[in-house]
Amino acid sequence: MAVLAYNLLAVLKRSVEQAHREQLPEGWEASPYHRAVQVRSRYEGMLIVLPVEHWPAWADDSANTLAQRLLELAQHIKPSQAATNKRGPKVDKPKAWVDAATACAHVSTDRLN
Repeated sequence: MAVLAYNLLAVLKRSVEQAHREQLPEGWEASPYHRAVQVRSRYEGMLIVLPVEHWPAWADDSANTLAQRLLELAQHIKPSQAATNKRGPKVDKPKAWVDAATACAHVSTDRLN
C-alpha cells in the first residue's frame, strides 16, 4: 500500500511539474505532505458527491490518453500551494553563562528546615 501511495504522489508531482514547467521558479519542490492532504481531502469529498459506480472508466484508456488527462487536471493546480515551505537557517542564540561559583553552589534541602 505504501508503494502504491508513493507512486501516486510521484505521478501527481511530475504532472504538476510538466503542466507548469515554464512558470515554476528555480528550485521549486513539491511537498509530499501537501500532496497527501489534498488527495485525502478531495477523495473523501468526491466519494460523498459522486458514488464509485459513476466514476469515469479510465482503465480502458491508453497510457497516452491518461497522461494527457493528468496534464489537463494539473493545469488547475496552483504550484505555490503544493510547494514545500523552506525553513530558514537556525539562528544561534548566545549561551547564558553563569559564574562558576554560582553554578557549583549546592544547597541541601534537608538543611533548610
